[in-house]
Amino acid sequence: MKQPIDVESLRSEHESDEQWEVRKMFMIEHKDNFEEQELITLAQLFTNIEFLGCRYPQETMKRIAKLAESVSAKYRDSRKNKLKRTFVQASDAAEQKAKRTFTK
Repeated sequence: MKQPIDVESLRSEHESDEQWEVRKMFMIEHKDNFEEQELITLAQLFTNIEFLGCRYPQETMKRIAKLAESVSAKYRDSRKNKLKRTFVQASDAAEQKAKRTFTK
């Protein structure tokens, strides 16, 4: 008989509240379908893809996309009305700062 998984005990100390909530939703949705270690791995792959933009072999990406359909939809829907982050290369930011300094 499969041991029940205590999802709440699986939070990593480095996770933000947002990342934890999304990873937790994924694990709760699939905790009855996988052993604990596989579930932890799949959930980490999912959050790596979703938050960090990581890429894995095509077969892995397809598997995670299928498993994460409902969680991804809920998460992305919750983000619709929030501010979006824009990343700028450090060299571009330094150049813009220098231009402001010289034009003042």
